Amino acid sequence: MSRIPQSLQQTVWADQDTTFQEITADSEVDTPDISVERELMRRHIRNLLNVLNSKERQIIRLRFGIEDGKEKTLLEIGNMFGLSKERVRQLESRALYKLKRCCNSQGLGAYTNLLI
Repeated sequence: MSRIPQSLQQTVWADQDTTFQEITADSEVDTPDISVERELMRRHIRNLLNVLNSKERQIIRLRFGIEDGKEKTLLEIGNMFGLSKERVRQLESRALYKLKRCCNSQGLGAYTNLLI
């Protein structure tokens, strides 16, 4: 059976001006509850980063693109700090270990459904 395509601008009901476009959900936009959860998670993570010293905190922010959404390589971070990429990797590893120890005690398990 063949289907005839419908325009999103076509009205849904004959007696109203509502179009298919107006009632179709946009999958790119988070629902309000998910949006609020994501913002709470971001704040929680920023607060959690306070367990790190300033250099570790900056390395994690740069490495995972927390500030600008652009992840940096170990070499790029090393050039910024005047360190070898191996030293940056060591600092990153130590920082991640500290964060992992704190995660369960800080209640970040509540956000696992958002980390997909």
